[in-house]
Amino acid sequence: MLAVPRRRYLLAALLERGDTSTVGSPATTAAMSLAALATEVAATERDCPIVTDEQCARTRTDLAHAHVPRLVDSGVLVRTDDGDAPTVALADHPLFEAEWVRTLLDDPTGEAFPAAEATLNRTLEALRSPRRRTVCAVLAARRGSVPLPTLAAAVVAREGGDGRRLVDVSEGEWQPVATTLAHDHLPALSDAGLVACDDAAGRAALVTTAPQWESDWLLEGPLADSAALVAAFRDSSDGSAVDNSVANAAPSAAAVNGDRDGDHVHAAGCETITGAGPVHARGRDIAASADAELVVTVPDGSRLERECLERWHAAAERGVDVYVGSQSPRVRDTVRSVVPDAAVCEPQFDWLNFPLEAAQHGHVVFADRERALVVTTDAESRVSALAGDGRENPLVAILRAHLGPRLDRLAAAHDDRDVRDGTPLPM
Repeated sequence: MLAVPRRRYLLAALLERGDTSTVGSPATTAAMSLAALATEVAATERDCPIVTDEQCARTRTDLAHAHVPRLVDSGVLVRTDDGDAPTVALADHPLFEAEWVRTLLDDPTGEAFPAAEATLNRTLEALRSPRRRTVCAVLAARRGSVPLPTLAAAVVAREGGDGRRLVDVSEGEWQPVATTLAHDHLPALSDAGLVACDDAAGRAALVTTAPQWESDWLLEGPLADSAALVAAFRDSSDGSAVDNSVANAAPSAAAVNGDRDGDHVHAAGCETITGAGPVHARGRDIAASADAELVVTVPDGSRLERECLERWHAAAERGVDVYVGSQSPRVRDTVRSVVPDAAVCEPQFDWLNFPLEAAQHGHVVFADRERALVVTTDAESRVSALAGDGRENPLVAILRAHLGPRLDRLAAAHDDRDVRDGTPLPM
């Protein structure tokens, strides 16, 4: 009803005729003849108070045969045929009780909209689909770019409305959704400028700088929650993009008055460790201290050190359940060869908002669900990590929440499968 400009102008003209002093159901008696309505719509379209008889006649024909019947069928308009002068009026419809709809219809041509009217039309068209609104909500909550499988699973979980976690969504559920996202919903949102897509990498991100996020009707309406998250992101202290949930949970060292100890910065109960040597040493230390369970994710072979493999092998030898996850077949084959008792896994989702297929992210060490290390490498190959100890540590708590249910299922699957059959467990 609102995405088509001519219908928006029609509704705005009728709404202006009624009592707009309060938000509520408009009176059905505020009727206009179809001829008068066509004149107002034609004048609005041309941004000119004077229009020709021919322009009015063409507009009237289009309203009578296309838009008015559609709006009557939708219960928004009431039409009365009184001889040769049919009239239309707004119906008693809940659409007009929404504050954001009134805001939009007060400015149907988008003069106050922070972009061209064509962008307004594309935005309204894109947001017609509830699934596209869900995509925006998911991307706003996660921030940064998200792989298509993760996005599809999050959409399925949110649409279920039953508090489902992303890790509980099966591949059979998210795969068809991923197809519709790739071929329908994401292109439409991208055309509207709300979402940026990287088709080659299979990732999507919300465009937080899109002018739509400054529109009053969007702030009040269908994407109000997403707009609030975007506003909070824009108002953040550093204004930089955050691409992982760990960073959202624990402040950086620059954001707090922490204690610095060589290459270690203690902040909010976590440590920021810089330098490949100290980072790798902490990872080996965590692996050596594992008593019951050790979980490691490795993005590619560049992170696979002989000493790390030896620590994992020693842990497995002393009875620790070792899980090594990687999307790299070479890494999985190496682990099977050196640590035959380890459960070799293939991550199915980007559960930390890290692009696991990329070399610079995704290295995690997690022992006994009490000690954690998350390692990243920047564009200049500088290695750093966030570390945490203790079950109440925020980093540990996040990893436990993300990985806990998945590890429980892995343990059951590992008991039922021959770990030497060459097939990685789905992580």
